[in-house]
Amino acid sequence: MAVDKELLMKNMRAARDDKLAKSDIEIIKLLENSTSYSAYNTAKTDWVAYRTALRDHPASFPDDIEDDYSNVPAMPLSPTETAAEAVEVNNLPDGD
Repeated sequence: MAVDKELLMKNMRAARDDKLAKSDIEIIKLLENSTSYSAYNTAKTDWVAYRTALRDHPASFPDDIEDDYSNVPAMPLSPTETAAEAVEVNNLPDGD
């Protein structure tokens, strides 16, 4: 079955636009809750990089998309999502 790239791109852009809107709120919270300029500036750098990655995301899609979507790049994770993922990984059982 062929992948409908136009539909995929439309849905990806909608998800990306939603993540950009949510990041606006996160940046305002960051500004309100920062205890120092240094802490704010460090966190702001992470958010700026994330927002840039979101805006650049559509350009990273290949011309031909595999039927199993294996060559579709993952949506960038926000600094908040990245931190939550790191906590989840660190809390995995040792497997002993």
